[in-house]
Amino acid sequence: MRRVPAVLVPVFAAVCGLPAAFLPGSTFAHVSYLIGFSTLVGLGWARLRMLSGPQRTGYAFIVAALSVWLTGDLLQDALRWLTGPVGDVSPADLLWISGYPLLGIGLVRLVRLRAPTRLREAVLDALAMATVMAWLCWQFVIRPAVESAQLSLAVVIGSIYPLGDVLLFAAGAILVLAPGSKRGPTRYLIAALAISLIGDIAISLLPTLVDDLSRIVQADRLDGVLLVSNSLYVAAVLHPDAARIAEPDSSREERLHPARVIFLGIALAALPMFAGLQSIEGMVGRVSLLVSIAVLTALILVRFVLVVREQESVRAMLAHQAHHDQLTGLANRQALHAALDLALNRAREIGAPYAPVLFYLDLDGFKQVNDHYGHAAGDFVLAEFSRRLKAELRTGDVAARLGGDEFVVLSENINTDDEAQALADRLRGLTVEPVTRATDERFSIGVSVGVAAAGQLDQLDSDALLAAADGSMYSQKSRRFPPPDLVSA
Repeated sequence: MRRVPAVLVPVFAAVCGLPAAFLPGSTFAHVSYLIGFSTLVGLGWARLRMLSGPQRTGYAFIVAALSVWLTGDLLQDALRWLTGPVGDVSPADLLWISGYPLLGIGLVRLVRLRAPTRLREAVLDALAMATVMAWLCWQFVIRPAVESAQLSLAVVIGSIYPLGDVLLFAAGAILVLAPGSKRGPTRYLIAALAISLIGDIAISLLPTLVDDLSRIVQADRLDGVLLVSNSLYVAAVLHPDAARIAEPDSSREERLHPARVIFLGIALAALPMFAGLQSIEGMVGRVSLLVSIAVLTALILVRFVLVVREQESVRAMLAHQAHHDQLTGLANRQALHAALDLALNRAREIGAPYAPVLFYLDLDGFKQVNDHYGHAAGDFVLAEFSRRLKAELRTGDVAARLGGDEFVVLSENINTDDEAQALADRLRGLTVEPVTRATDERFSIGVSVGVAAAGQLDQLDSDALLAAADGSMYSQKSRRFPPPDLVSA
């Protein structure tokens, strides 16, 4: 299937949903809505066939939720055609309600892949805010509906929809608060959740804002809004980086965002404020209550932030030590294998014919430095070479130290042999200038560089690519002249 640009999907949905805003309740508007929705679901399932890896299951739940909602719309139309006007409750409600947990499961699965061991804080924060959201739904949506009518199936079903919105709110909060990048498909998912919640809440509140005769027509005006929100879910699936949503964002340090503290403060203070304002009479009493709750909440949050900052510092230090070589600051073997696996998965996803490319570097003359000047001098040479290596890297390249005097550079932005050899020549040039320590010692070293491109291998995995680059390096080293002599000033 030819890939559809993700940015065009919500544009298409807006065009299909526009008639509902100006011709609510008309056959033309409804048919346009169904054509748009059916097309979106078809695009989602077609794109899923092109995805691989564990993230495919998460996207499958999202597309399944949209399919269930579309099936509910079609079933409702079929019932109207067969039996005439449908009452307040129909079998379609079961389908519409079941879409909420499917969507929530899909979102949570995607987040778990991105941060499998760091979701506890995000889940707890999301549950705290969802608790307030649930109480607000009960207080202002569900309870008025229950109190204004006798308990019936229609009242029960109508009360479930706000709870579905609470579930989406919790899933969206976890998506926002969990570690990892918020770029690419994640932005589409966040926007879709926000618009879905706004549209659902507006539809839920319409019965209390308009009369019965115009209720259905007014609700139909929002079909276009819901169609756009559903299109954003599909846009996330169609995004070029959809397969990368499960990758952790190791390029940035995750810290407690001020907005997160504000939302937690609102969650902490909301229920006591509502309860206190209802039980206390008089302006002075209510103002004093609000001030007291605000001060207490602020003090608790300040203490909370101080504790979290300390934990973040310790966790950042441990995380850096776990994935970086302590002497050089480069990625270690474990981090290299993780980056290489991700690069190979991306290459399979986009059908890259050449990349990624691996450069295997081994220092010439390093053993003589250790033997003649000791390990302190050897460590100094390794650190200086690593500094030069990092300065030579391009955006997206990864440098790692495997151990001893062996280094690796991983690049996904090389597409030809000429480009690979050009980078290999620049890497060999890193040792042209001797390494100088203090003012009286100069160490002349060389470097052998082996090159292996994934597109040139029959077996496409990280071990095979690493072995091929290692073999290329030793083949080159065996043809080179003996390592240059050690020169000391």
